[in-house]
Amino acid sequence: MNINFFEQQDTVTKNLITFIRLRGYSKLSFSKLTGIPRPTIDVILSPSNSNPTTYNTQISKITEVFELPFDYFLRKPIKSLATTSRTHIDSDNQRSPQAKELFDGLDNILDIYGTYLQ
Repeated sequence: MNINFFEQQDTVTKNLITFIRLRGYSKLSFSKLTGIPRPTIDVILSPSNSNPTTYNTQISKITEVFELPFDYFLRKPIKSLATTSRTHIDSDNQRSPQAKELFDGLDNILDIYGTYLQ
């Protein structure tokens, strides 16, 4: 079934980020599991993705690899990081831009480290 994930990109991207974090994947490990290049993962997760064909193809591939329902990333997530690992933090709070930048940098360092382990 062909779904236009691109039309609901904000919801899909948020759900995909939650999915990746809840499963404990780094961008590199997620890339290896799905067969989607790491730079493409970055593009998929960026808010300014401008290629609907690539976006739809890659989200479809992710749902197939993990054997998820075709509309999995269109639904509201059942769990969120706030309720699973940080119950003391209000789920409406967002990370500051500085914290987000630091965590993104840490994720990149872990990806580089993972490359050298192999």
